[in-house]
Amino acid sequence: MFTGCRKDIFGSLIQYGDNMTRKAAWAGISFWAALLLGAVYHSEKNLMFLLTALGLAVLAFSALKNYRRHAVVCFAAFAAGIAVNSCYTHFVYDNLIAMDGREVTMNGYVKDISQIDGNYDRVTVCGKIDGIPAEISYVLPYGDMHYYDEISVTDTVSVIENSVKFDSGSYNYSKSVFLQGGYATGSYELTGRSVNPVFRWIREYRDKLFGKIMTVCPKREGAFLGAMLCGDKSEMSSAMKTELYRSGLGHIFAVSGIHLVIAAAFFGYAVGKIVKAKQAVFWLTLAEIWGFAVFAGLSVSVVRAAVMMTVTRSGYFFGRKSDGLNSLGLCTILLTAAKPYTAISPSFLLSFLAVAAIELVSLSKHDEDSKAGSALRLSAAVLFMTAPASAILFGGVSAASVVTNLLLVPLCTISLQICFIVLFTGGGSLATPLLIAAGIPVKFVLYCSRKLARFDISYVFSYQVVLLGIVIVSSVLMVYVCVRVKDSRKVMVYTAAVLAAWCACGNIARLLDDDIKVTVLPDRKKSAYILSVGGRAVIFDVGCKGGMDSALQNWMDKLGIRDMPYAFILEDGAVTAAGYEDDMFLQPDIVFVCEDDISANDRTVYLKSGDTADIGDMQVKSAEGGFIVSFDDCELFLGKGKMEINGGEVDISAEQRPLEFDGTELRRL
Repeated sequence: MFTGCRKDIFGSLIQYGDNMTRKAAWAGISFWAALLLGAVYHSEKNLMFLLTALGLAVLAFSALKNYRRHAVVCFAAFAAGIAVNSCYTHFVYDNLIAMDGREVTMNGYVKDISQIDGNYDRVTVCGKIDGIPAEISYVLPYGDMHYYDEISVTDTVSVIENSVKFDSGSYNYSKSVFLQGGYATGSYELTGRSVNPVFRWIREYRDKLFGKIMTVCPKREGAFLGAMLCGDKSEMSSAMKTELYRSGLGHIFAVSGIHLVIAAAFFGYAVGKIVKAKQAVFWLTLAEIWGFAVFAGLSVSVVRAAVMMTVTRSGYFFGRKSDGLNSLGLCTILLTAAKPYTAISPSFLLSFLAVAAIELVSLSKHDEDSKAGSALRLSAAVLFMTAPASAILFGGVSAASVVTNLLLVPLCTISLQICFIVLFTGGGSLATPLLIAAGIPVKFVLYCSRKLARFDISYVFSYQVVLLGIVIVSSVLMVYVCVRVKDSRKVMVYTAAVLAAWCACGNIARLLDDDIKVTVLPDRKKSAYILSVGGRAVIFDVGCKGGMDSALQNWMDKLGIRDMPYAFILEDGAVTAAGYEDDMFLQPDIVFVCEDDISANDRTVYLKSGDTADIGDMQVKSAEGGFIVSFDDCELFLGKGKMEINGGEVDISAEQRPLEFDGTELRRL
């Protein structure tokens, strides 16, 4: 009797969205939209957004009689989102930010550990400060710490801000992390207890398996397999990540839905052969889903997938058919209610939009599509649904993803299935041959990725406002085409036409960009510079010794740079030039080094003080403490912590943000 009652109640909840014409989906979207706007504007315009939503709801309620309940549900969900964002900002964010510069004691547990060197660890602690929930990263002396150990840390904390090297403030803000500890300035005390021994064992098993992968497989293949299975990207170089993102494979090494589907299918099949009771199989599979989510680090994308799979599978278990869009809406509310700034997290946004695209195409029921046509339609829909977010967040879109999703992702799936055998069998004697076998498809995938990433048509930059607008408008139209147009061949033609138009617009923008710009990346008494024009760049490392290589690549992506023929290094050229291989996707054809006592290689040219290099429209002269660059009627001195423009000195040593000189004025970016 109790079981039947439970099924009726739960089944009613599962079917609620169907009876209300997917109002759960509309509520989730409205709730997310409110949190998105609130997070982007730091809650400063919440009242304006609420009043605007009220006005729109009243208009919709009056004009659209058949959708009055939709209007009420959407406004109620939007208002709830605004309320959640406002409360979190007032009671959590504002109070934590007020602790800037104070010595505070945080009581919590060790969420993550990574070794910096033999003396120090970077430890992420999740807990409370004066009763306020917080998550802070500390650099602490090496000790006998483990995942989920109870810990108390006393340290002076500071607000995380964007820097020249990385937009740390924005990145951590979306993860609801606002404060950081000093570098080895704090003290800590362990209680000797673990808040979750099971989770601790799972995470330690992950580290053990990751070490096994890196031991057996070559560096690139091992790094990719480790990221794809364990969610640990620590062994992937910056250049490798850029390569994979440009070729459209960035999503496959970020553990998400596809990984959980494969894991659940493999585990469910194996358990189903042993256990005959369906309820037992259901609960065991559910435990496996969340166990793997913990194993992969509980990232936003994997938690989203775990919640959605839980809701979907629960519907089938209780004899009701779950709706994908309603499940997605429910996931959105569950994942963002506790940490509302998650609404602007790139991983959450891209994961949310990709799943929405798949559900919309699936609901449109194109039964006449062949398997190839259906796969193409889904791949195109995911590309165009996520393209606006990718263009805004990262300054570009991988046009190659349509092809790589169809041809290369299945090979990654094969490798992932082999790795799951290793995972579920404990990584014993079979692990080595299985991991070697898993590395074979990955090797081919990485080879294709490297080749694809270097084609101009593979990646479309959206650094200009006009290009960004074209990408957004055409993507919205193409999502409609992917969902509504019945003939998959027409979808293929339209997709090819839009991608060709994107590439053409990008090339035209490059041809029209004939003004030389100087982007300055200051780092106290050291500096790095980018001289760019028409998608080409020349870089200067003035005393940074390779420490700004990742920042240089990041800013070249924002500038839409496709070619970097020359690089100039003031000192320590051997170390800096070698660092290009790991840190920079773009590799210079010739490296000019102002140093005499290092060994030469094929692309190195040495400049003595006073020597001049003629590189097309520019002349670069080696000088004491920097370089003199001449072009048109302008002469620049690019030095350590200072810059001269036509003889006028500019002190940049105190700057914390990049600067740009466009020939007329120097402005902060």
